[in-house]
Amino acid sequence: RYKPKHEKKSKNCQRTYEIRHFGRINFNGLLRLIQSKKRTLNWWKVAASVAIILSVGSMLFDYFFLFDNTQIELVAASGQRTEAVLPDGTRVWLNNSSKLVYEQHFGRQRNVQLDGEAFFQVAEDVTSPFSVETGGMEVRVTGTQFNVKNYSNDKSVEVALEEGAVKVSSNTGDRISLEPGDFLTMSKETFQFVKQRGDVRNSSAWREGVMVFKNEDFANLITRLERWYDIRIDYRQEDFNGIHYSGTIRNLRLDQVFEFVNLTVPIEVEMKPNHIVLHKQKSNK
Repeated sequence: RYKPKHEKKSKNCQRTYEIRHFGRINFNGLLRLIQSKKRTLNWWKVAASVAIILSVGSMLFDYFFLFDNTQIELVAASGQRTEAVLPDGTRVWLNNSSKLVYEQHFGRQRNVQLDGEAFFQVAEDVTSPFSVETGGMEVRVTGTQFNVKNYSNDKSVEVALEEGAVKVSSNTGDRISLEPGDFLTMSKETFQFVKQRGDVRNSSAWREGVMVFKNEDFANLITRLERWYDIRIDYRQEDFNGIHYSGTIRNLRLDQVFEFVNLTVPIEVEMKPNHIVLHKQKSNK
């Protein structure tokens, strides 16, 4: 069949246009693909840079905070009491003749060591437990208020819980939980727990300058007075065996204290320049 020249030319032009058009579409798509890959590559560079910064930051944090073993000693001398705020916001009151050791920067664990007596008002943080290590016992909490007593010459460790909840464990692996109003005693010799209910606020009354004695052994009474008034008190132990004392002493001078004690435990007081000597009061015949 005969086809006019202009028809052939038209078809050739159309074919040429289609080829050119097809080529232009692929070229543009390729450009978009390349640009997209460049943007993706740039984003990967940014992401990698951020990851490096975060990694270095984490390492620096671990170095300066988690692995900084600088320890702080908080001390209350004999006859004194002190109060402080720990790095995590926990408030602590330290009774006389006591020492608290803790790290300058708390990490993921908030650990302190106590020798003596302290009251803790722990800042709440469920992700970072707070623990007190003392006398073969660990008291572990996340946020609560409690009193711990453990002097080196004490025969037992005492914990009194006012608010919150605590878990106590011994070096032997025994564990016990406390609720508000619980008073716990652990023997340093046997590591056995004894839990009782009572007015636990008496245990921390010392913060207000008050000493509460409940059926206190005479030897313990004298030891507490020595710490409180920063003075040595001598006596013959055999003269006071089996004697116990109960009472409350509030902001009294030492001579007033002995007058108060004398109402229950008959004693004679001999004042020396640097110490006091107690004698059992002789009975009148």
